[in-house]
Amino acid sequence: MLGAMPAAAGPNPSAGMDRQGTRFMERRAFLAAAGAAALLSTTDARAQTGEMRMGTMHPPKYKALQELSGHCVGTANDCLRHCIGMLAMNDHSMTGCINTAYQVVVACGALQALAAVNSRQTPAFAKATAEICAACQRECEKYPEVAECKACAESCKACGDECRKIGA
Repeated sequence: MLGAMPAAAGPNPSAGMDRQGTRFMERRAFLAAAGAAALLSTTDARAQTGEMRMGTMHPPKYKALQELSGHCVGTANDCLRHCIGMLAMNDHSMTGCINTAYQVVVACGALQALAAVNSRQTPAFAKATAEICAACQRECEKYPEVAECKACAESCKACGDECRKIGA
């Protein structure tokens, strides 16, 4: 007889099991998992290093101005909402506030964008925006009993002060 081949008896009982029947990881599976983990940790470390490098490579020059001008936009919009509500009630006493608050929204919005990208035009634009903020502050201070106007005046003062520092 040439040698009979044993019939397949199902899965190899010794693959992935020890003598007590406990499962274990085969060498190939272990090496594949370890290699994948090493690759992922290397990629993650490179990504973190890249993020850190990018963060220090181009730091914001006008961070305070960016934040203050953004806050100024928000408070001026709140002021506008109040003033437009007054107009809807046929009260035209705050039209000056509407005019200056709108100018603050536009100017400070543009200034915020310029400051965010470290634009070389930021100081010149900040100088002009300081005047707009001062005009709005004066107008809003006429209504100290109105919370939105009071907040807008305070925000315009802070933004205007920072604008004058940058625009000097």
